[in-house]
Amino acid sequence: MSYVIGVDTGGTFTDALVMSDDGRLVTGKSSTTPSDLVQGLLASVEDGARNAGLELTELLGRTSLFRYSGTTAINALITRSGVPTAMITTRGFEDTLHIARAMSVWAGKTEEQARNAYAHRKPSPLIPKRRVRGVSGRIDRSGQEVVALDLAEVRRAADELVADGAESLAICFLWSVADPAHETAARDAVLADHPDLFVTTSHEVAPTVGEYERFVTAAINAYVGPRLSRFLAGFEAELRAHGFSGRLLVSQSDGGSVAFDRTQPVYTLQSGPAAGVLASKSEGALLGEPNVVTTDVGGTSFDVGLVADGDWVNAREPVVDSFHVGFPMVEVESIGAGGGSIAWVDEGGALNVGPRSAGAHPGPACYGNGGTEPTVTDAALLLGYLNPDNFLGGRMRLDLARAEAAVASVADRIGLDPVRTADGIFTIANTHMSSLVGRRVLARGYDPREFVLFSYGGAGPVHSGFYAAELGVKKVVVPARAGTFSSSGVATSALHRSARLTDFAPMPMPAAEVNRRFAELRAEVESALASDGIPPEARRIVFALDMRYGVQVHTVTLKLPAATFDDAEVEKACVAFDELYERLYGRGSGFVQAGRVVTAFIVEGYGDLPIPERAPSPARTGGSPDDACTGERPAWFDGGFVDTAVHDFGRLCAGDVLRGPTIVEAPTTTVVVPPAMTARVDEHRNIHLESGAGAPEES
Repeated sequence: MSYVIGVDTGGTFTDALVMSDDGRLVTGKSSTTPSDLVQGLLASVEDGARNAGLELTELLGRTSLFRYSGTTAINALITRSGVPTAMITTRGFEDTLHIARAMSVWAGKTEEQARNAYAHRKPSPLIPKRRVRGVSGRIDRSGQEVVALDLAEVRRAADELVADGAESLAICFLWSVADPAHETAARDAVLADHPDLFVTTSHEVAPTVGEYERFVTAAINAYVGPRLSRFLAGFEAELRAHGFSGRLLVSQSDGGSVAFDRTQPVYTLQSGPAAGVLASKSEGALLGEPNVVTTDVGGTSFDVGLVADGDWVNAREPVVDSFHVGFPMVEVESIGAGGGSIAWVDEGGALNVGPRSAGAHPGPACYGNGGTEPTVTDAALLLGYLNPDNFLGGRMRLDLARAEAAVASVADRIGLDPVRTADGIFTIANTHMSSLVGRRVLARGYDPREFVLFSYGGAGPVHSGFYAAELGVKKVVVPARAGTFSSSGVATSALHRSARLTDFAPMPMPAAEVNRRFAELRAEVESALASDGIPPEARRIVFALDMRYGVQVHTVTLKLPAATFDDAEVEKACVAFDELYERLYGRGSGFVQAGRVVTAFIVEGYGDLPIPERAPSPARTGGSPDDACTGERPAWFDGGFVDTAVHDFGRLCAGDVLRGPTIVEAPTTTVVVPPAMTARVDEHRNIHLESGAGAPEES
């Protein structure tokens, strides 16, 4: 028997999914170990091996494919713990990173934070001015050389920057996206003199129009690259030492996975949040639900994404840590509303929750690891939603007294008892979550009533039953392995290759020209997938155009339904762009009179690797869902404690129906079913939460 493993490292826990070739799935979970991430990774895989009845070396020795998604790169960026980085650029453009964009002041901020933009500054550049050098050489927008590149200047600049302590270098020239010859020549010259220097060229990591976005993407890549490369090299060495001889792939922010390319680590920045969206797309397709709001509540954040018409939604203007970047990303918006989010009282005496988090260490007060500040998890424990003796399947005991003491520290300041304060903390967190979900769906022009809400992450199913009803979504789906759901997205993601051609062509243009450009790009992508060992029948090719109006700045990516076009189909693409633009920016926002412009032709290639087909779960053959009941405990609903039935998820069967209020305890999460809601277990052991007339009858 062989296996596929997916591992996702989060801020608090590291999750593993182990898939056998007969369709069986088991999970593993461990605490994330920030000081040495490899140890937490191996511990999660070892836990998965244990649940599969295997030793770690036996499992890894029989694993053909290992996929990884994690937070190493994004954490290095957020905490500013990358390596000393320098830049060589076109003379006269040395201040591009420092000027940034005016909207960088509020980029990546919540609506509340953006309203107080005066209190914020642009993000601090990753490269100080003293480590930026301008050199002679100039390419124009048509790709023509205006000034020859002075390689002697490039070499002198590199020598000075290395002497100043730079361990990594970004080479960013104006209009390298039109012709990369100058950047390539500069890179080769620098590496000839400094072969151990980590060198990034902007055209390789961000082949897009937009000088700042391209420059900052190259800067981030150079800043986080060495650290991530060392980590992954060490991780792979540990896997090999424990018997792994298969293929290691790393998930990307755009929803694909690749064999790790040490020259382009920037693409992994948002791979963790993207993994949950990928898993939701796959599970939604299995359930016949093409429209899904994805919600992930972990220890640190609440992440929201969208799957619309069967595909994930990409960010229009990708932002990472307030930096506008120039590569595609699955759109995921996050706020500090996780289980570890800390409750606090402001100067006016108002109770607040987040965005600061207790993280993995010390974690919530109830973890008993030294945390003393009240968190959302502490509040949920006081309200009876969590079982202190059966957290994480009984592997971790929660300290109720510590939770109560932590909540009491803010309760005294607002004049309430600890339980009602806990109710306030929990309600505020739910309000933050509901607000973000509603905002994301409506901002994309969709109707929430046409979507189901997927609730996952260790803390997600504790909350979703409370806030989902007011959103108007069709129902809530709690995946069978909600606590480790993102790791299933990692394990099943397709291998990804892409190619793009920057252009400034008017539309409509002759169909022959469209077909010629796409044919060249498709050949490049097909060749890359072939080199990855993906057979033609396992490849999916997607075509798209980046388009905008002639005198407007907003670019929209238009996915196309066909590989080849005639003139009528080109006209249809223009009309589709007009409709998409107005759906995104509002009726009347289009400006057809200015003409349409294609700024890029894009071909995306996905290679589906063999994934075992999941076997359905058997229905109950005797007895009733009451057989899964393990007892009762008081839980807080509608302003008071109610004796609430508790069910063991492992003893529920397909077709079982439970009426709220009730609580379902699973090894990696807890599902809280409020009054007037019904929980139904489907054939894949997902739990469907519905309220009102849509709820099914009890079995």
